[in-house]
Amino acid sequence: MPKLPVQKIVSDPILGLIDISGFLPMIDTRQFQSLAFKYQLGLAFMLFPSATHTRKQHCLGAFQRTKDLTRQWVDVGMVTKEQAHNVTAYALYHDIGHGPFSHVVEPLFDLFPGVKKTNLRADDAMGLEIVSGLRKEIEACGVDFDAIYGLFEHKDPLYLAVHDKNLGAEKFDYLARDAFYTIKELPGVDYISRYIYFIDNQVVVDERVIDQAKAIQDFYIKMSKHVYLRKKSAILQRLVQKMAYELLKEGITVEEIWRLTDFGLLGRFEISGNDLIKKYYSRLMAGDSPKIAIEFKYEQFVQANEYLEDKALYTFGLPEKVLNKILSKNEVVDLKFLADFEKEIADLAEIPANEIVVVPSLSHHRFVPEDVKIYGRGGKIVKLSDFYPHHFAAMTEYGKSHHLLRICAFPEYRDQLRNKAEKVKDYILELGK
Repeated sequence: MPKLPVQKIVSDPILGLIDISGFLPMIDTRQFQSLAFKYQLGLAFMLFPSATHTRKQHCLGAFQRTKDLTRQWVDVGMVTKEQAHNVTAYALYHDIGHGPFSHVVEPLFDLFPGVKKTNLRADDAMGLEIVSGLRKEIEACGVDFDAIYGLFEHKDPLYLAVHDKNLGAEKFDYLARDAFYTIKELPGVDYISRYIYFIDNQVVVDERVIDQAKAIQDFYIKMSKHVYLRKKSAILQRLVQKMAYELLKEGITVEEIWRLTDFGLLGRFEISGNDLIKKYYSRLMAGDSPKIAIEFKYEQFVQANEYLEDKALYTFGLPEKVLNKILSKNEVVDLKFLADFEKEIADLAEIPANEIVVVPSLSHHRFVPEDVKIYGRGGKIVKLSDFYPHHFAAMTEYGKSHHLLRICAFPEYRDQLRNKAEKVKDYILELGK
């Protein structure tokens, strides 16, 4: 009787059946399994109840998409089977360095010098450290450890198969997955994936599907507007960030916070003896979040009617140079700077400091458009902007429209803060000098 192969199959709501048989040693690790307790969209489930999909689910999706993509590349000689296997393993682990609530805790990274030895983003640098301790498990899957390490360091350009800002397998997966669980739409990523190539160490798309490439970017803008950049989500994330910062004062280290799951961090909040954490956590659980009272935007994005007296908030337009200086001042995402900033504004408004929440732009670099490389006729690589220059100008404008600073307060103090809007504006302008 022939020996039957042992298969391990998982079911995915978007991609169907995923065969993970050859990668079980990597999957059966605490570090990977913990991704099942980290939501892909952080606190977005507070707005979209179905958005409880996890980093683990996304990593399995990116794994399958990378496997399918590189299989095509192997067939036409763009990469070897070994390269395809290595980059597929990288896709499986590409998010392994994420902390609880993902990008929410990234500002803590500046307080944790242990892994800041690279120019990588916080989660990628932490992922590099985690992978360093999993050589045995990685090699048990027939993966070249040095190769996957080079992919994590972004030294091997093949990492773009997973991480290209426009055409990467993980981008396609999270865009499709996030949309499925929030606005119940799907972008056309499956079709365009058939026409993505790896040429001259670049990820490019066939000119025949140039309109689909543009449509994917348009869909990303749509998701940004309706999901990724929602005001309430940004405020809730900042509230969780403030509680995490308070935990540091209790003696927990940045590394300990980073290694928690979403549920582990919430548990720390729930049992904390810190009065401020208890207050914030109680309000979070009750859905009682801070409200925007004042916001600062680039002046070209402020409508005249936003200055009306009867509006619930004041919106001020600032020259681009001034707002840029404010938002880059002390890297404004620095948690200590934000805490001091909140106290200054609270003093101006004669409000208790803990009632003020300052919310800067979230991960602004993520929303700066990057051109799509097009494999054109005659083998020449050109850019999408060569065909649609106005498209890129519009994307740039959209990103800038969300580069802003929000000053929020809990509901009982919102009017008091709003009444001091002119004072706050003068203070902000001083910072921008």
